[in-house]
Amino acid sequence: MKYLYFDAGTETALSIPANRLLSMDHTADDKIVLSFEDIDGAAGATTDCELTITAGKEKQVMETITNAVHGGKENFVVVADSVNNQFIDSNITAVSVQDSGTGSNGLTAGVGITGGTGTVYHSWIERNGNIIKTSIYLDLTGLGSSATADDIVGVTGGPAHIGQITAAKNGTIFAGQVSTLETPTTNLTDLDLVASATGTDAFDAAVTTGATLLDSGGLAVNTFDALTALPSANDYIYITSATETAVATAAAGQILIELYGKA
Repeated sequence: MKYLYFDAGTETALSIPANRLLSMDHTADDKIVLSFEDIDGAAGATTDCELTITAGKEKQVMETITNAVHGGKENFVVVADSVNNQFIDSNITAVSVQDSGTGSNGLTAGVGITGGTGTVYHSWIERNGNIIKTSIYLDLTGLGSSATADDIVGVTGGPAHIGQITAAKNGTIFAGQVSTLETPTTNLTDLDLVASATGTDAFDAAVTTGATLLDSGGLAVNTFDALTALPSANDYIYITSATETAVATAAAGQILIELYGKA
């Protein structure tokens, strides 16, 4: 049996049977995600290894990995080892490993969300028959608003989406709602949800070709707001500050977003 090896450092080394590889997905100009059957056997979950590559070289990298999987006599293949700077293809520059079950753990937010001081982000997925429920809990503490209305809430440093919807993981979304568990800080109460096919939009910028999913008109504790539009497959979801025109950083505010999809 052939094994593929990945090591991003910080105790994330992973050796996984090559025959558990499900797909290689070009998710951004410089990213490829290899999805494997979950190493813990969780139903519907995957173990994902994200490769950072030279932009535009996705085909070459995929071909190199495919040839290694199906050819050669080596049973242990190092695909990406950031610790020892060893990569199967010279166009790979880094790797990150999500070995806790992507499908069961839900969505993944951009660093423009998770990089907030005191910010808490959790996402999980539940499945009952053909119905898939995706939940996102977000403590807004540490996230900032822009001085420009309708700009993205978050922090500097990278994409500020709260996750990407895919048909394989979340199903076709047919309903959704936002529950306010704690009223956000003043200047961050009038928050909206906006979807976009672009996953690189950052804090203090407008969403690229955004479609409004929820115009809250203001969030208040113990209120529930149904989405008035729904994200499409492969959309990224952003939080925007609808009417605020002053820079502010949240010291409070907790929301729960629930999306319902059909497999």
